[in-house]
Amino acid sequence: MRGAERRVVILGSTGSIGVQTLDVIERLNRKTHLFSVIGLSAGKNVDLLAEQIRRFSPIAVSIEDEEGAEELHRHFQTIEILVGEEGLSELARLKRADLIVNALVGAVGLAPTLAALSLGRTVALANKESLVIGGELVTASLHEDGGTLLPIDSEHNALLQCLRAGKISEVKQVVITASGGPFLRRPIEELAHVRPEEALSHPNWAMGSRITIDSATMVNKGFEVIEAHHLFSLPYKQIDVIIHPGSHVHSLVEYKDGSILAELAASDMRIPIQYALTHPERIDTGLPRLNLDITAPLKFEPLDPGRFPAFTTVLHAAKEGGTAPAAINAADEILVKRFLTGEIPFTGIAAGLEVILNRWVALKGSPDEEHGKISLQTIRSIDRWARSEAAALQW
Repeated sequence: MRGAERRVVILGSTGSIGVQTLDVIERLNRKTHLFSVIGLSAGKNVDLLAEQIRRFSPIAVSIEDEEGAEELHRHFQTIEILVGEEGLSELARLKRADLIVNALVGAVGLAPTLAALSLGRTVALANKESLVIGGELVTASLHEDGGTLLPIDSEHNALLQCLRAGKISEVKQVVITASGGPFLRRPIEELAHVRPEEALSHPNWAMGSRITIDSATMVNKGFEVIEAHHLFSLPYKQIDVIIHPGSHVHSLVEYKDGSILAELAASDMRIPIQYALTHPERIDTGLPRLNLDITAPLKFEPLDPGRFPAFTTVLHAAKEGGTAPAAINAADEILVKRFLTGEIPFTGIAAGLEVILNRWVALKGSPDEEHGKISLQTIRSIDRWARSEAAALQW
């Protein structure tokens, strides 16, 4: 790579994607010396954030609460310390930043995505909620403010690569692959009794707790369909999902002439992270490679909606549009937490999402939606409503 130094802000630097992003930057800097980390953010993991500050010397950081800020102030007097959700947006607007990596988990990621895009910045996006709950707002900002969105999710990063071979108008369909998670072969009648530690044992990927549970319910794959819809301006009828247990093929693009392009890589999130950071160039930094002798043969099978009812509910919410996806996302966050703490069974996640969507339909969304407008305030209102409803559900 050639050119000026790229100044990077990483939101969610102490999470799985954030930690791997910093690893990638260190690897790239051994080759290019073109990346500097000028901003970092964490939730409550002050110790890891402090370690990252010492390693990367950012000019500003953000932490979730005042208690964490006070602890950081005791050790770091020369950097700006921001706090809370507003701190995340301030970090995304940091004057010297060239690239914002949004590795936050949950609805909290939307506002900083919009803050960065409003300034025409490039956002490397791992926070799927930005598009799931705020896709219309993000799309409008991209058109109006001239920013750039580069997906980090392995599936959408794969689509980005495959779509370089042709025009969107030449695409027949895109196909997102799904491993099927830990319960692909488990008898359906046993799913009500699976334990959290079983659901957290993904067969192929090492991820955070919520996304791992979402992979087990296939909520995550429904969200990825919504992401693809907004990222690539494709109608839902042109987006399909197929089960691929090996997780070697991350996505495929079928063109109108019958050609199908697929992206294959090792199951290591650092590969799509690096491509987002160096796009459109590629650099060898010693990341794992896929051994084709071991991966053969490649196996695919259709997704069984009877096994993954939550996936169907997410797609229904997507087609309802408006704030329905925001309601589903908020409810899912609460229901996943309730499952992990033993309050509800695994199957309660899918059942709860269906209840929340039905209640949203009965509400007809919000007054803003009736006039064809959705604001960040509207999304936050529906988010609070859905969380409250999901927390109160009884089995």
